[in-house]
Amino acid sequence: MAIARTILLGTSALMLTSVASLAQEACTTYTVVAGDNLRYIAREAYGDADLYRLIYDANVAVIGEKADLIEVGTELVLPCQNEPAAAETAAAESVTTVAANPEVEPADPQTKPVSFVTGNGYSPFADETLPGGGMVTQLVEMAVFRADPGITYNLTFINDWQAHIDALLPSGAYDLSFPWIRPNCEAPETLSPGDQVRCNDFVFSGPLYEIVDGFFALRESGLSAATSYAEFQGKRICRPEGYTTGVLDSVGLTAPAITLSRPTEVIDCFRALAAGEVDLVSVDAEVGDSAASELGLTAEIEQNPHLTTLLSLHVIAHKSNARAVDMIGKLDAGMIEMYESGEWYDIVSTALTNNNLQQ
Repeated sequence: MAIARTILLGTSALMLTSVASLAQEACTTYTVVAGDNLRYIAREAYGDADLYRLIYDANVAVIGEKADLIEVGTELVLPCQNEPAAAETAAAESVTTVAANPEVEPADPQTKPVSFVTGNGYSPFADETLPGGGMVTQLVEMAVFRADPGITYNLTFINDWQAHIDALLPSGAYDLSFPWIRPNCEAPETLSPGDQVRCNDFVFSGPLYEIVDGFFALRESGLSAATSYAEFQGKRICRPEGYTTGVLDSVGLTAPAITLSRPTEVIDCFRALAAGEVDLVSVDAEVGDSAASELGLTAEIEQNPHLTTLLSLHVIAHKSNARAVDMIGKLDAGMIEMYESGEWYDIVSTALTNNNLQQ
């Protein structure tokens, strides 16, 4: 698809590259060279970058209690893997899956693990069937590690995205949720009631990744060639529940000018598009491409390249949860370290490459 995919936070992040590391093998020692970080070393030694914690745990005394940038010349122990499945076990050990909304644990809020909640059906960003739980899941977990490896946390996938902001975070059942689009909170007069709630009641992390939000249509409809939002007037548009409607509101695509449907999952929008029940699907490019591919509809569906909006993905915390708000600051600090180390670019580029290969 000839749509520009924009990576967040300017060219400085895009220019981060790694110097080719010397050969790394498990059950040996390794001397850090310029451009290294723990993910690079783990990938070379074990074939899985998510095993960086194995290396960190074996070298805490050398690296330090906080996972700052490892210094050139540092000698690291690369521990052995005892079992073939060790990579999968270590990468998934912090992920818990539940089918129903759990009750708040009667534990000391200062000592219980920080609880993150995300959901499925948002490939390549979040889905428990993806490597590491998806691109944003990996970014968040690495940001926690960078901020403080001693932070204990758990991660749960609950597919009712709207429930995250309607109940799970406000009630304290969970501390933080991701990934969420930040509405244009600086222009409250343009916001829908739902977006006003997001701006008033939640704290947003710094941007994790920038997305291209646009419109998908059947090729035969001609709507992918539209160059004005006026051409979408009178159309049936599907935008999944949980997605901010700000991108539609800001260009006049609101009722009664359009008919808006809000299913719970992205893939339901694409099923409706294929069945002729809606005319357009309004989602971000990567997610739309993945959904069309999953349904085998890449030949029938295409994105409009002319009418797009740049948005960013964030972690959110309810303002009533002081511990979660404090955690937002720690995540932001961890992300800054990831930009400096090259880990942000490594995670993003690997996830996007895998997603493209899958499609």
